[in-house]
Amino acid sequence: MTKMTDALTTDDLTLLDELAASGWLEPVAPPAAAKAQLMDSIRSLSAGTTIRSHEGNWRHQLPGIEVKLLSRDATRGTATMLMRFAPGAICPPHDHSGAEDSFVVSGSCRIGGIALNAGDFHHAEADSRHGAVVSDEGCVLLLVVDEHDYVAA
Repeated sequence: MTKMTDALTTDDLTLLDELAASGWLEPVAPPAAAKAQLMDSIRSLSAGTTIRSHEGNWRHQLPGIEVKLLSRDATRGTATMLMRFAPGAICPPHDHSGAEDSFVVSGSCRIGGIALNAGDFHHAEADSRHGAVVSDEGCVLLLVVDEHDYVAA
């Protein structure tokens, strides 16, 4: 069995549709293995988005703090992002209209009076206010926030 390595182009698919519609081609059931491989390829294409560590855009948020948007989910009303703190950076106290989940990917920080290290998780409830986020050594946080809070930032 020959393995397909090149993807079909839109023109290829259009031509196949035209040939099938003209009656020139008779539909033939594909071998089970070929069908399974094709379906796996289709599922993987529609499974989501991958952003490599060197991809995406970091944007300046506050002095010493950058943010990289990873995804926005309008159905759930959330935004997922990375927040990178330089050593000594401070994000001032702020309110949340929606919930915020924070995971410390690397480094350490304090959220209000709560000290967090790499691997720690913190949840802030909707309509809450928390103290300043301070990172003495620098850190990277993975955040899932309410989309309105992301847009307002």
